[in-house]
This record gives sequence, structure tokens and C-alpha cells, in this order.
Amino acid sequence: MPDLYSVLGVNRTAKTEEIKSAYRRLARQYHPDVNSDPSATTRFAQINEAYHTLIDPQRRQAYDRTGRTQESIARQNNANAARAARRAYYQARADQVVNEWLERERQETQARGKAVYTTVTLFISTFFVAMYPQRFEPKSLFWQMTLFTLFVISVWHLFNSLKEHFDYYTYRPERVSVTRSRSPEKPFKRSVAWFFVITGYLLSLSAGLLIGIMTYTPTGAEPPPPFDSYLPALLCPPIAVLIVDTLYKINMHFDNL
Repeated sequence: MPDLYSVLGVNRTAKTEEIKSAYRRLARQYHPDVNSDPSATTRFAQINEAYHTLIDPQRRQAYDRTGRTQESIARQNNANAARAARRAYYQARADQVVNEWLERERQETQARGKAVYTTVTLFISTFFVAMYPQRFEPKSLFWQMTLFTLFVISVWHLFNSLKEHFDYYTYRPERVSVTRSRSPEKPFKRSVAWFFVITGYLLSLSAGLLIGIMTYTPTGAEPPPPFDSYLPALLCPPIAVLIVDTLYKINMHFDNL
């Protein structure tokens, strides 16, 4: 900024009367009402700022010490505050974006882990129970009723779990539109997901039954087991899914604490 003493045309030891006299003289010369020069407005503003700063003893003392007027300091402070506010805003916005991304990644990891646990447990338990069904066959009426009750609860749980995974990962194809075409946001078609689950279950069941039959009587001395002995192959896998999903939820609950 220009030197205020130079703006008024006085020296640094000028008295109050000298400052007033210089101001009146320059004001009559550069006031916009009497001077049509476009630069007169800017010149008069400088003269006005110089006069009000130097005519006040405290403001003049502060200017002599710092070389800056209170108005320039206030403008600088406001500019600094504005820059700091902008930096804080953009930093908060960046932190929010990162936190949202991390939260989406965490939710995606949880959803993926839950889907993997459900399907893999269903397939593996089906395979092992179908291979050795006699080991899982209840002997007493109490355990038969217990197994059936758990089976009913587990089927309901399995249905809800698969529905949740399908809603999260799959989409239903829309009708073909000539005027509008929109790519699906979810990765898999609903029919593909159903095909994967049903095919995986049937392959696990078939492979377990086949290996179980082939290894049941290696010497040929015993007849093959009756069909009803394979009932645990249908009842136990949903129960295994219920147990594993429950343990997974408990683990996630403690991780989120």
C-alpha cells in the first residue's frame, strides 16, 4: 500500500493542522463531484484513508509502528480467516468423502463375507452330510423333534439370508425400451444367482451321496442304506448355515464395538 504521508504530501512530523490543510486541499482537487477523471475516485479514497488514519493519534501511532492501517489489517485478517475457513471446509469435505468411502468398503466387505459364509457353508455341509448321513441321524424322538424344529427355523433363516444377498447383489432385468437404456448398478442377474445357488447345492448333494454310496460298503458285505437314512442330508445343511451365520454376526458385533 502507498505511504500515507506521501499520499497527503506531508512529512512524518506533520502536525494536526498541516494534515487537515493538506486533506482539504487534496479533497477539493480529487473529489469525484469536482473531478471527472476516472482515477480520481481511487485517488480520493486513498486520501480519505490517509487523513482518517493520520488525524487519529492512536491509529497514526499504530501505522507508524506497523506501516499498515487498521482497515488493511482488518482486510488481511478477514482474508486470512476466509482462507482458513475454505481450507477447513475442503479438509472436512475430504475427510467426509474418505470416511464415506471407508464405510462403503466396510459394508461391502461385511456383505461379501456374509454371502460367502452362507453359500460356502450350505455347499460344504450338504456335501459332508450327504456323504455320511448316518452320523447325523438322530436316534431318539427328542432329538428328532429338536432337529426338525431347528430345520424349520434354519430354512426361514436361509430364505431371508439368500433374499438379503440377492437384493444386495442382483437385479431383475427390465423390459427392453427403445428410448431408454440403463446399465444395471448391481453385478448379477437374479436368475444367474438362483442358478448358482441351486446348481451348487445339487452338485454338493450329488457328490456327497455318490462318494457316500461308493465308500459305504467297501467289501460288499452290507446292503446300501435305505433312502430315509439320507434325510439328514436335507435337514442338517440349513442348520449349519444358521450356526455359522450366528457366529459370524456375533464376531461382527464385537468388531464394531
